[in-house]
Amino acid sequence: MDGLIEDLPALRERIRLHRSDAESLHTLGVMLATRGEYRRSFICHRAAAVCRPENAKYLYHSGSAALTLGRAGDAAWYLDRALSIDPNYTEAWQTRGQLYVDHFKLPDEALRSYIRAIELAPEDGANYRSAARCVLSGHEHASAVARLRAAMPTGLDSPNVERGWASALFDAGQYEDAVPILHDILRQRPDDRASMRVLAELYAGLRDWGAAQSWYERAIASGKDTLAAVYYVLHLSRLGDFDYARKLYHSHALGAPSESPTRPPARRWQGQDIRGKTLRLIGGDRYFGDPLQYVRFAREAKEAGANVILQAPRRLRSLLRTVAGVDSVVAPYDPVPAIDYEAVAFWLLWELSGPVAELMGRGPYLQAPADLRALWRKRIEPTAGINVGIVWRGSPQLTHDRFRNRSMRLEDLRPLAAIPGVTLYSLQCGEGRTELLEANPPFPAIDLAPDFPNTAAAIEALDLVVTIDTSIAHLAGGLGKRTFLMLPYNPCFRWMINRDDTPWYPATRLFRQSTPGEWSDVVTSVARALEPRMLELRATAQ
Repeated sequence: MDGLIEDLPALRERIRLHRSDAESLHTLGVMLATRGEYRRSFICHRAAAVCRPENAKYLYHSGSAALTLGRAGDAAWYLDRALSIDPNYTEAWQTRGQLYVDHFKLPDEALRSYIRAIELAPEDGANYRSAARCVLSGHEHASAVARLRAAMPTGLDSPNVERGWASALFDAGQYEDAVPILHDILRQRPDDRASMRVLAELYAGLRDWGAAQSWYERAIASGKDTLAAVYYVLHLSRLGDFDYARKLYHSHALGAPSESPTRPPARRWQGQDIRGKTLRLIGGDRYFGDPLQYVRFAREAKEAGANVILQAPRRLRSLLRTVAGVDSVVAPYDPVPAIDYEAVAFWLLWELSGPVAELMGRGPYLQAPADLRALWRKRIEPTAGINVGIVWRGSPQLTHDRFRNRSMRLEDLRPLAAIPGVTLYSLQCGEGRTELLEANPPFPAIDLAPDFPNTAAAIEALDLVVTIDTSIAHLAGGLGKRTFLMLPYNPCFRWMINRDDTPWYPATRLFRQSTPGEWSDVVTSVARALEPRMLELRATAQ
């Protein structure tokens, strides 16, 4: 489809008039996924495949949408059908690999899919990383790497294989094993910027901040490397060096909104006079954490005199309308008035010139709807102990999650359930909720599984939230609720280093892994911290 994609009402009307228009159904499915409406997206893709069962594209997207919903059986059928029609469909092989390694737990079959993807797209480094992940689990280091090399097609560029192996080791937290592999590559290819970037991340995982900085700078100095510059800005911010991060951000002209068929182009807002103008503030499309965290920057534009239209996932619209500075909230493909400027909310911390502490702070900025607050105060009644909301697993929609190790098993939280006076409420949605429903022995937590506005109201009625790094951490933090945030060994930059608090959310306390992948010490620390919190609440009640 040429030019800008039409808005949702126009496309839905066209489908109403032409119900067998497979391409329009497919386009609607893509648009709905961008808005975070995954179930409706799957319905549209499936309808397109019914209309054109010989079309590999429609079958592939049906399989990908089914996988997003956790419907592994449906995903396998659609992907295999697409590949029977088009055996050279690279994306279908990649998605099939993800399905078999993450859902069916069949790494050998997943490896076969990734090897085929490598044959079709030998320059795509992600395929090597994924293939290495398939052989890493359950094998000794030497036998695993030998198996990976033996599986590779002949005539491949060796550094891609070795870098993929090092990247998989990085994902698994085996930093020491990965470092020499990358050094070997760089001895042979001193200008290999991709290896420099991974090596910088590895040294950050090892807490060798000076070495990480050195490799980021070498990657940038070796040639134009926007990705290295982005990672370096985030790394500097993790260390608290926001002045240098801002300087680097501006010198490399980062943060520009990407071109998108969802909106016409508009001037980029970089802090210039915006009085009387309309700003589209791009909070995010399909994921929830960033819009919940960075919507706070709407106040900067509002105080500068702008009419602020926030773009965010559809499921967040009603909640984000309550934020001071936001005039209206739209989801991708919603009709919008004429826009004068636009900005990506994520980048405004570095884009704007105001003091970092003021941009981060200013206290709670989210609130649940008043009627829902009253409802949940009745549902979650105060007790002599403490009511705690829990979340243990991140969104399955983050298919390329660099921080996939942020999730834990529900069983890891069982020590919290053994604390006298603690009543647990599950705020978990998605795949993780199945663990609660199928736990044996049953896990003593009350299952809420609400949508975002109801989750916000439930959180306000609770005494405390204990969560991993997911959207609920940002929701609870934005509400100003006391929160215990459990972080993996190598967490996202925003939680910084060497601190158990965060300037983003003053009521949040951080609990960090001391060993990659090991949650027991974190949960033990959380349990110990709950005891004085219970005493504090009892004293307040008296």
